[in-house]
Amino acid sequence: MVVESLLKRLQETDDVLIHYFPLHSALADWGKPLESHLSEWIINHPQDAQDAWEKSFEAGCDFASTSTQACSPWRAGVFGLRDKVHELNFKSAKIAREVTPDDRYLAGFVSTTNPDFLEPHGNMTRKEVKEGYKEQISALIEGEVDVIMIVGNQALAAAIAVEVTKELAQIPVIVQNVFYIGQKGYRTMMGYDPQTASKIVIDAGADVIGASCGLMKDGAAAYGQTHYYEAATSLVRLLREAHDRFISFQPNAGLALLDDNGKTVYPASPEEFAQEVPNWIRAGARIVGGCCGTSLKHYEAISKMVKK
Repeated sequence: MVVESLLKRLQETDDVLIHYFPLHSALADWGKPLESHLSEWIINHPQDAQDAWEKSFEAGCDFASTSTQACSPWRAGVFGLRDKVHELNFKSAKIAREVTPDDRYLAGFVSTTNPDFLEPHGNMTRKEVKEGYKEQISALIEGEVDVIMIVGNQALAAAIAVEVTKELAQIPVIVQNVFYIGQKGYRTMMGYDPQTASKIVIDAGADVIGASCGLMKDGAAAYGQTHYYEAATSLVRLLREAHDRFISFQPNAGLALLDDNGKTVYPASPEEFAQEVPNWIRAGARIVGGCCGTSLKHYEAISKMVKK
């Protein structure tokens, strides 16, 4: 396991940690079809996944993610894998655990309840959501993760996942809400501003709170910027004003585009992306990285910038 607990390290040092490598988009370079289920592919191709994790640690990552965001009972069910929820989470954690160095952290990745939603926006009851998260998170803890990381569009569902985690084990919880920017500023899919969304998960017991993905590009003009990874510093400031917990931050590498060959690409180069990292740190972020579209080269550039 890790040499020092995550919260103790954040509390007792000034270290800025570097986030996990986003296998959900990166594993295409290892041959994963984009339409296949992420964890099922990892379990069937463990050596390829472990190679990706090992290279991410070489690039400077302090975290690995189990990449189990589609392994809740609801999301696994879409792929016909409802009866494999425990296996997907447990094995994904074990495969990642084997290659996670003692001084790095393994994060058990949990997402929201898509394709349905918690009442009153959807048909899912609080009890149903709680039992579903218990099934997933207990398997991740059994697989020896160091931290549970909850990412998604539904702050109320994320709060239930936090509660479940704290009932199951004494383990840190990171929550990254997904925000989009529009005429009224940053909002979650359900309409919560950064302060409200943060309070919801703080009240549930979250230890580290931040944002990832989201941040649609069109709204960046409101901040005089052309790409939302640049405008994103304003969101870190809002999060810092909203709460006193540690901040984790992980935006996309720009808005996904299709090139002339029909391949999905992201516009932010590693150098452009990393150039913004000091702004996030000055605004209060303690865990930094990139989500969709960030490559090993992005993480190498982020690592160099953080070390400066």
